Amino acid sequence: MRAFAQSIVETVRHPLLVLHSDLRIATANDRFLAMFGMAGPRFPTLSFAEIPFLGKSAPVLQSLHDLVATNRPIESLEWGMDGPLGPRTLLVSARRVAHDDGLAMVLVALEDVTESRRASIELHRLNHELEKRVSDRTAQLQTANRELESFCYSVSHDLRAPLRAIDGFSGELLRNYSEVLDDRGRHYLARVRIATQRMGQLIDDLLELSRINRGEIRRAPVDLSRLARELIHELQMADASRKVEIDIAPNLAAIGDESLLRIALANLLGNAWKFTSKKPQAAISMGQIETAQGPAFFIRDDGAGFDMAHAAKMFGAFQRLHASHEFPGTGIGLATVQRVILRHQGRVWAESTPDQGATFYFTIPQAETP
Repeated sequence: MRAFAQSIVETVRHPLLVLHSDLRIATANDRFLAMFGMAGPRFPTLSFAEIPFLGKSAPVLQSLHDLVATNRPIESLEWGMDGPLGPRTLLVSARRVAHDDGLAMVLVALEDVTESRRASIELHRLNHELEKRVSDRTAQLQTANRELESFCYSVSHDLRAPLRAIDGFSGELLRNYSEVLDDRGRHYLARVRIATQRMGQLIDDLLELSRINRGEIRRAPVDLSRLARELIHELQMADASRKVEIDIAPNLAAIGDESLLRIALANLLGNAWKFTSKKPQAAISMGQIETAQGPAFFIRDDGAGFDMAHAAKMFGAFQRLHASHEFPGTGIGLATVQRVILRHQGRVWAESTPDQGATFYFTIPQAETP
């Protein structure tokens, strides 16, 4: 039986020590002996207080005496030791057990938590450093946002005024002095007005794009089918002569910021309306499909389409896949769509064939990812 018990002691991977009730060593496993530099015999007459390094710990020694007297176990008593293996942090646990001859023995187990404590301290340091970096970065972003707001204010007020003056005075020239100008002069003034109006629209689009990057996302259930029908109705009212077959699937719903999603849908549906404008009978549809990444919404048209070789750049600001004389625009719309979808932790992509229409897909996760 003693040999069996000794084999169990040796099998335990943590340093293990068995003491008599007077705290003399009965046996110890090899891991214990190696930790305290006790190679050779098992020192059967050595007391706990004489164990190198370990016996110098007054709290551990006192706890063992209390254990023998009261049978109160020791649970993970932390002890720092500077022994043969260098500075170590140990957790000491002990129990009083009955021996087969009726004598009480004390089983002492040590757990070396040095590396885990070092890892914990390092993790705490890294977390603190990361928090500081995040705090610094947040402060930088707040400063950048304030500068952006100041810039937007300047764009909105300082640039609009001269543009309005140029457009207004050129309009007055065309209205009141048209007979003084020849055809070339009238043509030049008309081009000036078109350019100033386009610049005004570009300023509006840039301001909208900058606003999307700021502000808090207010998530709530959004009826995308209703939004799409409202936006299509506005397009039809503005261009009643168009013949477009509209198919908006019912019950398309998402959790998101309704005002931002309206902006995204307005750009996507507006593009579908614009790029089908050269067809006598066009079709625009909106629905939902299942993808490998989950459900995705789509807006499809049978208009001009585009070459997929240029798809990678289409969501960048000022990127246009068609000449402005073919289809007007500022090249900001799809960049705005992407910003809205990214703020909802989703993704947007497109598939198309030239002259066969285009389909734009986007996802809106039901919950924010961490």
